[in-house]
Amino acid sequence: MPIPGKVIASVGGGLAASLAMELVQDTWAAAFERKRASTDLDEEVEAIAAVVRLLATWVPALESESRARGAARALHYLFGVGFASAYVAAVPRARWLASAGGIAFGTGLFVLADRILIPVSRLGRSWNGYSRSERANALVSHVAYGMVLEIARSRAISLREPGS
Repeated sequence: MPIPGKVIASVGGGLAASLAMELVQDTWAAAFERKRASTDLDEEVEAIAAVVRLLATWVPALESESRARGAARALHYLFGVGFASAYVAAVPRARWLASAGGIAFGTGLFVLADRILIPVSRLGRSWNGYSRSERANALVSHVAYGMVLEIARSRAISLREPGS
């Protein structure tokens, strides 16, 4: 039985978009955040590290720094696939999400995660605790996530389900 395009779009698109987001974050930080201390984490990494610290209370193996880093990275990609699945499911009902190439979704995800969920759950510093460059990095990397996700979604759906 062939794998449906929506599954490929959700998993493959989520992984590709998460990788793109990571590459944009790292490239932006290297280019524009040279004054940032190497111990300072951007808000995404800081929030995910906080979640891993919470998980370590139940999973003692995550107390090791190297395992915690690996778990944080896996969690980032898991979130990426989860949000990709929501996007792929929502696009047929809300075509405007895809109309700008995923930019609306990436921007909405930025608002949801960085402006609402992270501050409300206190998983990172307050919004004002990050530099303008770090905040811009967060927005641009989420937009890149949305754009790559839409490219992957539209390709997977058109290749697997012609006429969709």
